[in-house]
Amino acid sequence: MMRRVLKAAVGTAAILIVLTAVQVLTSALPQERSPYLSALSDLAAQSAFATPTCNDKTCAKEPGRGPACVKAGPGVTCLVKSGCFSSTC
Repeated sequence: MMRRVLKAAVGTAAILIVLTAVQVLTSALPQERSPYLSALSDLAAQSAFATPTCNDKTCAKEPGRGPACVKAGPGVTCLVKSGCFSSTC
């Protein structure tokens, strides 16, 4: 009898672990918008991914030069490539 209870408990735990892993893995995948998605598809917990760096700078156009990153308050990051891009982090 005890063996049967233990076997049922291990089986239930295994099912819960698999279901949790599937939910975590599918919430990290990018979701495309489609009219065929469930109304509940947005309720899945989304993973939080931190930005790699926050340089505390913002975009500014310096006189005689192009756009550049200049010192700003915390929580702002700046990137200069083909243009200057600022965003919160």
